[in-house]
Amino acid sequence: MTQNRLPEFNDPNAKSRRKFHNTFNGYVIEVLYGARDAEGKPVAPKDGENDGHGRWYGIETEGNYTMFSWQKPADEGGETEYGTEYKDDALSVMKENILEKLQLTREAEEIGRNYEGEDGEERLAAILEKWNAMKNWETPKEAEYLARYERAKTKFLDRISDVRENRKYKEEIIERAKALADSTNWREIQNEFDYLREELGMIGSAGEDTDSRIRHEFHKLQDEFRDRRKAYYNNLDSLRAEAKDKKEALIGEAEKLVKNVTNWKNAGKQMNELFNRWKEAGHAEREIDDALWERFNSLRKEFNAGRQAFFDERNAGFRKSVEAKTALIEKAKEIAAQKVFSKENTDAMKKLDLDWKAAGYSGKDDNDRLWDEFTAAKNVFWDGKHEEAVKRFKDAAERKQADADKLKKEIEDLEFKITITPKPEMKREIERDTDAKKKQLEAVEKDIADLKKKIEG
Repeated sequence: MTQNRLPEFNDPNAKSRRKFHNTFNGYVIEVLYGARDAEGKPVAPKDGENDGHGRWYGIETEGNYTMFSWQKPADEGGETEYGTEYKDDALSVMKENILEKLQLTREAEEIGRNYEGEDGEERLAAILEKWNAMKNWETPKEAEYLARYERAKTKFLDRISDVRENRKYKEEIIERAKALADSTNWREIQNEFDYLREELGMIGSAGEDTDSRIRHEFHKLQDEFRDRRKAYYNNLDSLRAEAKDKKEALIGEAEKLVKNVTNWKNAGKQMNELFNRWKEAGHAEREIDDALWERFNSLRKEFNAGRQAFFDERNAGFRKSVEAKTALIEKAKEIAAQKVFSKENTDAMKKLDLDWKAAGYSGKDDNDRLWDEFTAAKNVFWDGKHEEAVKRFKDAAERKQADADKLKKEIEDLEFKITITPKPEMKREIERDTDAKKKQLEAVEKDIADLKKKIEG
């Protein structure tokens, strides 16, 4: 039971005590009041004295008071009222809860700093489940620890997302290195291995085990390449002229591709296809071949740099969108929790939809999940608003039905008067009144029907 001020005890002799507690960043409050002497006169209450005093006991945080127990004075019956299900153990249970939440927060922060396992999100979810299983005492410390948990979760998700992306890119590099096995364009293969090794060095961690395996596989593929090159001896001269023409044509295609990228995924496939054709094009004379490769490879590097910049920017946009949408979900929950369906809250909830659209796409891993959470939070508000409207319509329908019943009785009375009135002029006057009442009844019944449609619809 939380309120923004202490109860009115109306006792000038009342005594109160306040003791600050770091555990929850607030005060424990005790108020003794209502003491009487042997003659029944008000006196200052004393601990341990049989003076019939009452005792209010609870906490205060940031101007809000939460009652744990309230024993009324003897002259008010002496009954004890409890503010929580924990009764006299409320303070100790609250401290235990908050300290346990601090420990859970530290566990989450450790995951956020160092953990790279695939089950990290499940471990964080398990921590939050333990947190939610405890009572929310609505103290500043709990809010502080929950904010720390959310920061740790965001830090982990950002880092593990990078690790997964790096793992994917490194696996792609290994596949590209394996694709060199059938080529005999030795210089180009060597250059490609150098390029792939440089790419591997530029990519961040993919996890210690993955990084070790990738390095081993890459070195093994390099060794196999060197062994094949030693066994290659003959028949290159006849292919040099043809190779020169093929490679110049491939450079032309690569230049067009780099200048006209509209879809990086499709363009990447096209660049890989050009490279595969390059590997199969053979060798020109050494100086010519080197110059051609330098031109072609510089185009590939330019392309890869542009593609990396595009995906870095896209992923940063995804993270920003996730942060914005997470905040909107919390705002929707906050509005719904108020259970106040005012125009202000309704407009605020509608504005969240506009802000959601403005937050943009959050990536395939998060977009649908966030939307489901956002929709669920909004539905709490809209369902509540609908229930309130239905109640209002039902109340109005009951009032209208009472009006209709009254009109029916009045019509019945008038129709009876018509049968017993001897004078034609008076009869006509009553008939006019009856017709007017019937029109009123018809209008009221129409209103009732309209309200029932709104209730059922």
